[in-house]
Amino acid sequence: MRERGRRDLLVLALALALVTATAACSGSGGTSAGQGRPATGFPLTPAALPAPRVTLAEAGKELAGLLSAQEVLSRATPRQDADDRNLLEQTDDGQEALAQVALNGPVGTSPPHYTWGRPQLLVPRVQRTPFWFAAVVNRTDSAGEVRPAVLTLIKYGGERWTLSSASLLEPGARMPEIAKDAEGYATALDYEDTSVEISPRLMAPLHATSAEEGTEGFTAGLIEAGPHTTGYADEIAANRLDYKKEDCLGYDSIFAASNYPVYALRTAGGGALVTYSLVRTTTVTSKVEPCAEIVVPPDAKHLVKERRASKELRTVELQQYVSTVPAKNSRRPAKIIGYLGGITKVFVS
Repeated sequence: MRERGRRDLLVLALALALVTATAACSGSGGTSAGQGRPATGFPLTPAALPAPRVTLAEAGKELAGLLSAQEVLSRATPRQDADDRNLLEQTDDGQEALAQVALNGPVGTSPPHYTWGRPQLLVPRVQRTPFWFAAVVNRTDSAGEVRPAVLTLIKYGGERWTLSSASLLEPGARMPEIAKDAEGYATALDYEDTSVEISPRLMAPLHATSAEEGTEGFTAGLIEAGPHTTGYADEIAANRLDYKKEDCLGYDSIFAASNYPVYALRTAGGGALVTYSLVRTTTVTSKVEPCAEIVVPPDAKHLVKERRASKELRTVELQQYVSTVPAKNSRRPAKIIGYLGGITKVFVS
């Protein structure tokens, strides 16, 4: 099980990184270039603030244009290939993978149509390329259900702005207050920022470990229990028992941090709002033949022609998350507050 071996080494490395960060850093963290400032202390006056790389006006204009275009294109009748291409060109990173699946839905279906409310812009003043900003905006689906969405837009080089990530707030979850300066700009945190309990870089792999190992793993207490953490671990354990009843079938499901960007903003309490994504790979394997049927799940049937697998069925799911991480030494766990995802690939053999 080389995959498990690599995971064990990663877990050990993460544990050592957390211990080292705790011993080496004070609760306030550093203030070097690229690392977020704590929300405490005296705010800088407008005259002392550096010019923003992306202005609030630019962010508002770009977001409005993108959402308006999506509303129009998703409504287009009759649908043309150009409509789908234009919709896809407005996305990037993990959101592009999810959009591709939505546009290639079952024959005769249209892509989902949404309308959008007035956004709350979260624009970092100081940041490195590629430039980005986030927004919280109510999303209304065709059935009339309204959910707050956390959107992240990115601009690679001289290209236009695209939607990099989107997550929906979990029912009952609330956005934390984002720390802003005198002109309304947020503070982006560095990938390695250690002024919070879990640095942005470590949030995704620690979440993956929690989803696999649940309350038995070393992440217990670091990330709050819930449906997207310990809930997944309980689901995997139950599925393994169910498949074990079929002597000829094997089941496994593993999580890993994706290669897509990680975004983080300082919250008013000195913590962080972190956006990232995970990849879940689930495998059902026939140990001997003939064996019980391995059926392609309903939400993946439009991705493959086959309806059954004789040897192995492997599904790959992309999951986009928004989490809150408390300030260093707060002794409180990180919490998952937003999620959006789906199956993006299916392999049948």
